[in-house]
Amino acid sequence: MAKRLKVSKSKYSESFTIIEDYYNHDTKKSTTFIVERLGNLKSLMEKYNTDSRDVVMQNLKAYVNELRKKDKEDKSVINISIGANDLIDLNSKNVFNIGYLYIRNILCSLGIADICRQISEKYRFKYDLTDILVDLVCTRVIYPSSKKSSYESAKKFLKEPTYSLADVYRSLKPLCNERYLIEKKLYENSSKMFKKNTSVLYYDCTNFYFEIEEEDDFRKYGKSKENRPNPIVQYGLFMDADGLPLADYVFQGNKNEQFSLRELEAKIEDEFKVAKFVVCADAGLNGWENKVYNDMKKNGAFIVTQPIKKLKKPLKEWAVSHDGWKLQGYPDTYNLDDLADKETIEIEGKKRKISDLVFYKQRWEKTTKKTASSKTKYILEEQIIVTYSRKFAVYQKHIRDKKLERARKLLKNPGKLTKTNQRDPRYYITETAITKDGEVAKEKVYEINESKIAEEEKYDGFYAVTTDLEDDDLSLIINANKQRWEIEESFEIMKSELRTRPMYVQQEDSISGHLLTCFIALLVYRLLEKKFLNEKYTCTEIFSTLRDLNISHLNGTYYVPAFNRTPLVDDLVEIFGFQPSRKIIQQKNLKKFQRVVNSKNSTKLK
Repeated sequence: MAKRLKVSKSKYSESFTIIEDYYNHDTKKSTTFIVERLGNLKSLMEKYNTDSRDVVMQNLKAYVNELRKKDKEDKSVINISIGANDLIDLNSKNVFNIGYLYIRNILCSLGIADICRQISEKYRFKYDLTDILVDLVCTRVIYPSSKKSSYESAKKFLKEPTYSLADVYRSLKPLCNERYLIEKKLYENSSKMFKKNTSVLYYDCTNFYFEIEEEDDFRKYGKSKENRPNPIVQYGLFMDADGLPLADYVFQGNKNEQFSLRELEAKIEDEFKVAKFVVCADAGLNGWENKVYNDMKKNGAFIVTQPIKKLKKPLKEWAVSHDGWKLQGYPDTYNLDDLADKETIEIEGKKRKISDLVFYKQRWEKTTKKTASSKTKYILEEQIIVTYSRKFAVYQKHIRDKKLERARKLLKNPGKLTKTNQRDPRYYITETAITKDGEVAKEKVYEINESKIAEEEKYDGFYAVTTDLEDDDLSLIINANKQRWEIEESFEIMKSELRTRPMYVQQEDSISGHLLTCFIALLVYRLLEKKFLNEKYTCTEIFSTLRDLNISHLNGTYYVPAFNRTPLVDDLVEIFGFQPSRKIIQQKNLKKFQRVVNSKNSTKLK
């Protein structure tokens, strides 16, 4: 509401104030506050040099109209009267996060309200599923925590929850049941906003452990990614060629990961209508059965990472030999020894940095083996493509040097030494039990295993895949493997920034519903990072900026920013059309943006 004049009469006096309406977050009702005290009738007659009340009223109305005009121009100087000793109200809500509005805006642009309305009509909910799901996703980004804490944290948003905590728990089961309806609709609606790249679909699995001692029907003992001796649930994720989550799959902790790829792949083919299905995964997930499964399909193909060390000896020697290397698009072959002392090479008259190039070699191999599905032998022709990158070699050496540095420190404390896997620095330490005479004894000697280091150095810079794609798809194959790290990064984001675990829910449908909200939060983050902000900022910068976008209630309808203005904040302004960096933010601007946020077509994304 606009500013207006209020007249207060008493037995002996008449006083005038300018008031304005505002929404009180504590009472959840609209009320008024005093913008300016103008004085009593006697003092105003003296001010306007008149003895007529009508003249005073004419002047006061003109003054109010001038304030209204300045408000419309939005260029007025705001005068706020605050005493130096004034205190904020005890237990009042004074600080609010507005970073969640950008998350809500993207969700509404993806048609989340229509999706939830369709589910609500099916189940005949009494609660607002849209508000619950949106708040669960927003709090997962801004205040990641348990469902109970998320419910309380949502009260720090400008719009408080209108549902109960019990409603939050009730919503998890239908969310679990309608997982693929939700994911399908999000995929379809996001495809209308921008062109999707499904030339290659990436698949990988991780798992989440629970701090319980005994397994149940769903949380089972399995191989934990964190090497923890706790029951786990498995989680599979499909990602498109742009690094955007497509669909996920939750299954029991003791089940083999390989079957999950076929289960989710069939679901995506049926629901998402992907024309060509090229699956890129690691060898552990895309084993023989999955290779055959995709090779047999008319629209299927596979790209599988191939550990060079596990190749047969002739293939291994061919893979790491220094001759016979090519560059995509050029006819010449290269020997890596000839390039060892060079920083650049000339290709068709242009100098190119060797560190920027990816060399490759390829050959076809046949494998005949029985398949479990048909119980007959199947002949699989697959292409082995090996790439070499000097930049990758430098990276691998850097990682190994760091582990060796840690390994040498461990030598000073033998009590902590236990040989583990290749990722652990203890992998490079060898143990020998000897006596002074060189005989076996209880005394142990630890030292760096130089032969193991030398063996690993042979593979620096080399990377191999197998595929049933033809030579024409060489560019697709090489580029596909460059991007596999993004799905691993997505898991890292889920576990760190989104704090998917620890999970405080216990039932299978509740766990699955919780993981769906985490999937949607990951999708929204990736859209913001890649499609809205064009990968200009790091994961940490984006999350910390959204979490720090707080405003403080000053008085009445006025707020002040409690965050630092940065280029990222300015980019959000450009995309979403709301300026939070004003020194004074008026409630009417916040309400306007809140209305815009709930629209399907509110961002400047093209």
